[in-house]
Amino acid sequence: MKLRHLFIFLVLGCCLSGCDYYFYPEGLDNDSKLYVQCIAGNGDRTYINIQKAMGINSVGDIMPEIESVSLKVNGKESHIEKYVPTPPDNMVIGTKDSPPEPFYPGENSDYYILRRYNIWYTDAAVKEGDDISLEVKAKGMQEVSATSKVPERVVIKEIKAAPRCSTVTDIDYSYKESFMSFDISLEDYSPDDYYGVTVEQEQETVLYYDDGRTESYSSKGYGRIINWNSSQSDIMAEIQASDGPWTDAQYNGYFIDSYGSGSMKLLPGSYIKDGHLQFDCDILFSEDSENTYSLLDEDTNSLILRKMTIKRDSKYKVLVYRVSPEFYRFNKAQSLQSANYLAEYGLSPATFSYTNVKGGFGVLAAVSFTSTPWYPAPFEPEQ
Repeated sequence: MKLRHLFIFLVLGCCLSGCDYYFYPEGLDNDSKLYVQCIAGNGDRTYINIQKAMGINSVGDIMPEIESVSLKVNGKESHIEKYVPTPPDNMVIGTKDSPPEPFYPGENSDYYILRRYNIWYTDAAVKEGDDISLEVKAKGMQEVSATSKVPERVVIKEIKAAPRCSTVTDIDYSYKESFMSFDISLEDYSPDDYYGVTVEQEQETVLYYDDGRTESYSSKGYGRIINWNSSQSDIMAEIQASDGPWTDAQYNGYFIDSYGSGSMKLLPGSYIKDGHLQFDCDILFSEDSENTYSLLDEDTNSLILRKMTIKRDSKYKVLVYRVSPEFYRFNKAQSLQSANYLAEYGLSPATFSYTNVKGGFGVLAAVSFTSTPWYPAPFEPEQ
């Protein structure tokens, strides 16, 4: 019986390995089309990223030659400008005869990424309830257009947060993980809407040396949201805006990339039970500690251990978003594509893509957000 089962699996494996799957992409067989990505909302600036989706048999410049960009808010034309990033202070401008040395971006990665893209922007005021329309024309290419509506801003009725500590056992060892557990009550949530959440945080660190010296520095970041309540622990893995779909995008004044910086977690309103948004978040806790440092004694040419005190004061705030259906569907499609490992190895068809841009590809979407005040972070809980 076992041999019979083995024979059946071998036959099926041979049949599957001999199958060919053909697909015929629509719209990119010959001509190139514009790709437009724009997220409008109640932030401080609206960016428009314009690229070219190259046709399979097309040739020419990979960057489109833009003729006009039109963004209207409630039918009123907005002033549009080309975005030119400011070079960092430590950048060495080379010449033809004297090229600059290779430079690694580090903290200035925004400049090196954005200077490669065709990005436009407007400072026109956008608020909840506004109708947004976008039109882009490029030389030798089909005109594209799209529309969206800014959703109403979320109203937070109450927010509860408490530190939590748990032990994680991994085969032969255990380690501690500390989080903040959030319970955010929304006043006007709807199961038909779509939502997002981001936890922003800052930490101020001061080093007090025993010889009277002090040093201070600050850090900013975004908390790693790991799960909802126990009955919905898989929701976070379903849609994650930092997992590819937000690559090289701008919204609300900060840079969002595919490596998790400024990540936003998305979910449909049907997952919010009784208006409560519940999740755990890995944040920067406040901390006081004693440590040592080495000081060279020039007389004896030896190292002397000295003492110092480290104080870390952290704070956090929560940004809750209501996002347009286009925003959610675009990110969900991108997330499903990045998680489709079978398609990557040629074992299944590619996952669907989403666009609401007529005549091209991409997305025009809208979001609105509510930001809580800054809260002081407590000390990290004990095990």
